[in-house]
Amino acid sequence: MTTIGTSLVITGELTSKEDITIHGQLKGQISMVEGALLVAPTARLEADVNVPTVTVHGTISGNVAAGARVELTPTATVKGTLISPVVILREGATFNGKIQVDKKSVSASRPGAKVN
Repeated sequence: MTTIGTSLVITGELTSKEDITIHGQLKGQISMVEGALLVAPTARLEADVNVPTVTVHGTISGNVAAGARVELTPTATVKGTLISPVVILREGATFNGKIQVDKKSVSASRPGAKVN
């Protein structure tokens, strides 16, 4: 598992085949073919995300595609499009955008897949 600390700011593309927890900031793109992404309450992402599973406690501004599941917890703030076969919005989550529940969801296992 990889952890990105609160003082770390990343600009560019982050790719991984293992679990990632982000506490800091990322501007760009996140792509994972395996593992889960955890966006901690302190995290601020301006990124398009393409992962198998994501749980959001922090802030994402960008499109999110998950092959298995997207979960927005009560502390989450997300602006963008969510595409996944399972989308969970917990009470208290802030979401502004479009949701596409798609059994044939855009998946990180399909290289080059893009969110519309």
